[in-house]
Amino acid sequence: MNKNKDQIIANAFSEIRDFYDQHGRIPIRREREAINTIARRYFGTWNNFIAAAGYQPKVKKTTAQITEELFKMVHDFYQLHGRIPMRREFTRKNGTISKYFGSWNKFIAAAGYEPNSRRVPSKMKLKNSLLQYYLKHQKVPTIGDCRAKNGLYNHWSYFTHFGLNSWPDVLEYVGLRPYFRITTMTDAEAKEEVINLIKKHKIKYGKTYEKLKPENFPSLWYLKEKFGWNNLCYMAGTKIPVTKFSVKDHYLNLKKNTSKPTAKELAKKMKISPSGIVWNLNQPLNDFILSIGHEPAHKTPTRCKLTKKQLAELYKAKSLAHGYPNGMPRDKLQELTGYSRDIYEKRFFSMNGLRLVCHFKLAFRGGKKYSEEELRDILNKPPYRNHR
Repeated sequence: MNKNKDQIIANAFSEIRDFYDQHGRIPIRREREAINTIARRYFGTWNNFIAAAGYQPKVKKTTAQITEELFKMVHDFYQLHGRIPMRREFTRKNGTISKYFGSWNKFIAAAGYEPNSRRVPSKMKLKNSLLQYYLKHQKVPTIGDCRAKNGLYNHWSYFTHFGLNSWPDVLEYVGLRPYFRITTMTDAEAKEEVINLIKKHKIKYGKTYEKLKPENFPSLWYLKEKFGWNNLCYMAGTKIPVTKFSVKDHYLNLKKNTSKPTAKELAKKMKISPSGIVWNLNQPLNDFILSIGHEPAHKTPTRCKLTKKQLAELYKAKSLAHGYPNGMPRDKLQELTGYSRDIYEKRFFSMNGLRLVCHFKLAFRGGKKYSEEELRDILNKPPYRNHR
């Protein structure tokens, strides 16, 4: 060994000793990548290097050693408590147990004990647990109360065994009144009373309503399901959310003065951008206007599905059929062919480009005059090329 190599190894050993003195253990390989490089270069492996430094390397345990340790833990637990452990008492080892045995019960059986049978509560037990909770606490249990420390089962147990899918239905099934359905008001009365309460206290948020509402008033959950909380606040005048209800209301108010309000006019009245309205409605504005039984001011033009050749043949045939040997006027395009001038000019650059394809005489009435060669050149360009 040359001096430089001896010095490098000595420094590496010194760093390992310092780590051991500080932490009470040898470092793992990824904690000292720089030393790992030295270890592999001069000793072949990290474990060889740790052994050369005077420490016992950590050797990966075999499957037999791991299972033996797990079985010993179960035997020790049984000797101490007189019963087999439950899975939650071996939380730290659950991953290892699942890896080597597949499930907790298979592990217990492999250790030589009889696994506990799965405890499936009867409907009567489930029902009684809810009633006992109500008598003890003098309140109807919520889903959040469904814990073992409260004497209740997991809420999915109630759903599964009662064949229901909502907590209010579970409570009514066992004879308890859901706290958010306790009200003697009709829907119309509830709506009117809640709007008056929101106006009186200038309520904007549901949490404030829950604090201020009288006992007989419907719950926030009921109001959200039945009327929509934002709609109630809008009717009470405390805030103007962008909902289907508020957009419809503003649109109908605009319609009193304008036969067909545009999207810009509606957005200006609601103090929001047109795209903001579309975002909140989660649908195109024209679709929403049609859904409330009105005709939008502007419609999306009908998409032309004809090829350029078919479109040119249609134009030529209709022109000759209606007595226009050199092509029909622009104001007759929509009426006679069903397609607007914009569609033709988008496909053929200009009306002269269309006439050229149809072998009609070119018309020059102001604007820039293109020769036949220039028009042919433009029409032969790729369709995706931008024309500036």
